[in-house]
Amino acid sequence: MDRATLDRVHMSIELPNDAAMSPPPLGDAANGACASETALAGRLARAKANLDRLERDVASKDHSALAAARVEFTLASRALADELISRGLHASLHGA
Repeated sequence: MDRATLDRVHMSIELPNDAAMSPPPLGDAANGACASETALAGRLARAKANLDRLERDVASKDHSALAAARVEFTLASRALADELISRGLHASLHGA
């Protein structure tokens, strides 16, 4: 899949206004981490919304756009998981 297709898919993603979330006020370090997490969560939500839209559109024959949407969803979910792991959240889930 070429870069132009990925850019088109990324640019076509839209969410309703109520899907945007603003982080609570925190200190500078926590606010930076929260902003990063919020940005990654927003990316994941946009990717999921786009993937759902393309999967529902059974009349569409644009298999490259669907493949690109699946790749973006995978990359977005991995990026968010990586951020959470780097902040040590996985350890708290396992009682460590």
